[in-house]
Amino acid sequence: MMKHPRVRLTGMLLFLTVFCFNLNAQRGKSIDGYILLKNGSRVEGTCKVGSTITDREVKITFQRKGTSKKRVYKPKELLGYGYQSTEVDDWGSEDSRWIHYETIKVDYPTKPFGSTTVFVEREVEGTINLYCHYIEVRNNPKNPYRYVYYMKTEAGVYKKLEEDSFKSAAKKTFKDYPALAARIGKKDFLYRNLDRMVRDFNYWSVNKHDKNEYRVALKE
Repeated sequence: MMKHPRVRLTGMLLFLTVFCFNLNAQRGKSIDGYILLKNGSRVEGTCKVGSTITDREVKITFQRKGTSKKRVYKPKELLGYGYQSTEVDDWGSEDSRWIHYETIKVDYPTKPFGSTTVFVEREVEGTINLYCHYIEVRNNPKNPYRYVYYMKTEAGVYKKLEEDSFKSAAKKTFKDYPALAARIGKKDFLYRNLDRMVRDFNYWSVNKHDKNEYRVALKE
């Protein structure tokens, strides 16, 4: 269905074109999904996702397996949700993957005057989990969204990383892997590349190859 834009001029325009094409293929259709209840149990069923990035952060329409009743859930009611997304690449080939959202408390609402308890997509899972929170910018039609990253360590603590303070925060986060930490702030190791850096750090943390040798993790 989508992969995230990193809100910049041409990147956003390209993303919106691909995103709308993929989303239209599933809009209005019930797709395989699940919700995570407050007690931690997972309920299988089907869901309908919102028509925009930010809609999916504020609600989910879900139908439990074996029932005909649909219900709209807000972030304060769940620990999270997920659904199976069908993506279409540049050559028209389809590929399915699961999209996972978690409920977290953020500093700024997704939509103006909305709640600061929102669903955010988990982009990377591992030693460090990475989430991307999208925020509507209604006075800027060229770039209608901005985004901010949140990371969660194995200790379960959420940490916000903003672009202006990203370099120092990331160096501290990845200090145990010098081959990565030394590259932060250079080309291809900027704020918009954080998802890949977290995947590479997680790969090193599991495999424990030479910490001074940089290796790129294969994206699943």
